[in-house]
Amino acid sequence: MHTGLTIAEKRDGVYGGQEDKVLLSLFHTKWGLFPITVLVFSLVFIISSTIPVERDLAENIVESLEESVNFNPLDIFIHNFTLSLVMMIPIIGFVFSVFFSSLSGMAVSAFSIVKNLNSLLLAVSLISSPEGMFEILAYGLASAQGLAGFFAMVEKRFRKELKEYLATIIMVIGFLLVAAFLEASR
Repeated sequence: MHTGLTIAEKRDGVYGGQEDKVLLSLFHTKWGLFPITVLVFSLVFIISSTIPVERDLAENIVESLEESVNFNPLDIFIHNFTLSLVMMIPIIGFVFSVFFSSLSGMAVSAFSIVKNLNSLLLAVSLISSPEGMFEILAYGLASAQGLAGFFAMVEKRFRKELKEYLATIIMVIGFLLVAAFLEASR
């Protein structure tokens, strides 16, 4: 039976008809959370890149990274996609994304110490590069989906949210494939 209600009217009914609760419900969705997760991920990355690490630790980190760096697009994609899948786990994924962002910033800090570069400029140049932007978008989307999944579980609508997970996985794959090929071509 068709009720003739718009999506907004249905939401108003679910949330008691109060405008502030409708706005709050927006932040329970992937797209409402997406700008927040991108901002948090970016800020944690940039701030942690400016925190100096001891030179010995920095040299060990850089040596380890240089040994493990692979410029094969498929390997880059698989690595980044695996991280994104973990980020989609409700709540745990968001915490992981903040931790991962912090570790990435720490690696930038270490690299800047060993190579005698400005860590802030290096972090900003990495995050604003084409491949960096695609990766940040993918990670932000994955983290937002994980948080939206949590809200869907709390609100007992997780089954409906599974469609959003599938759409997110497809978008993340697209972003990360482009990022991997851009990164491998440098």
